[in-house]
Amino acid sequence: MKGIRGVVGFVRTVEAGSFSGAAKALGISAVAVGKNVQRLERQLGIRLLQRSTRKLSLTEEGRQFYERCTGPLRDLENAQSAIAEKGRSPSGSLRVTSLSPFGRTYVLPLIPAFSRLYPAIEIELHLDDAVSDMIAGGYDVGIRAGEARDGSMVMREVAPLNFVVCGAPTYLADRGIPLTIADLSKHNCLRLSGRGPAGRSLNWLLGPRKLAVSPPVSGNFVARDITTLVTAAVHGQGLVFAPLPLVLPLFRTGTLRPVLQECVSQPARIFIHYVSRKHLPARVKVFVNFMLEHLRSNPDLTSNPQTLLAPFVSVPMKPGPGHVYDFTL
Repeated sequence: MKGIRGVVGFVRTVEAGSFSGAAKALGISAVAVGKNVQRLERQLGIRLLQRSTRKLSLTEEGRQFYERCTGPLRDLENAQSAIAEKGRSPSGSLRVTSLSPFGRTYVLPLIPAFSRLYPAIEIELHLDDAVSDMIAGGYDVGIRAGEARDGSMVMREVAPLNFVVCGAPTYLADRGIPLTIADLSKHNCLRLSGRGPAGRSLNWLLGPRKLAVSPPVSGNFVARDITTLVTAAVHGQGLVFAPLPLVLPLFRTGTLRPVLQECVSQPARIFIHYVSRKHLPARVKVFVNFMLEHLRSNPDLTSNPQTLLAPFVSVPMKPGPGHVYDFTL
């Protein structure tokens, strides 16, 4: 048991950044946490933490040990929670990470109804466009866009994520409505910056998946998150290639208008994911099932994109002889 106390104390110290923070989480004294970690270091014969008067930092061995411990420790905690929650209403803290625009538009409005059903569950929601490490971040549930890549994660699809080109009425009145993909070369196209050190802007991928083309687009505005690009488009900065679920409410208010409707693409899907089915706490299970039930039944997420766009189309969707959507370039 002493070894387990040391592992728990070490992991909580790393997460809290101090012995005192770990002590608060564990309900014991900072001295006791420090002694447990020191005892663990003696048993292992290595130093896990570098200590100074101002801060603690991980040694390389400490970093490796922490990465190996967090998964098994979470499994133990989940097993304990699953047993404790049997026979009573789901309760406890639930940490959720979600894409910012999707979380604000579709997840947040569902939280009050969920909380009325499960008032003993405390939800900690992190809205972030960066891809989060579920284990290192201590998250129970993630809501992300992309493809299923990590075999250690349970990935449950919510809906396809369609993208559409759109712009503000003021911009379109000034610069004209593009009728072909080639027309984009005459427009100020707002682009998403890559996250690498080079910071290259990401390409627009237009059209059905197997026939999608990536036309050369350019403009004088680049940002690192899609919400900023959409906001710039609302103010008339240019055209934006944005997720349909994010801009559909703006189409309904007339703030933005879709263009090149036949060029809608589906580069990704929305998933709810979590670490493991083993010993899944009841609070995680009910949250995932609730979100899947409501999100999968939302017509804004599951309807045919052309059906959703039809009320806002201001130019014929079938181009004339000189306006051909060529997806084989």
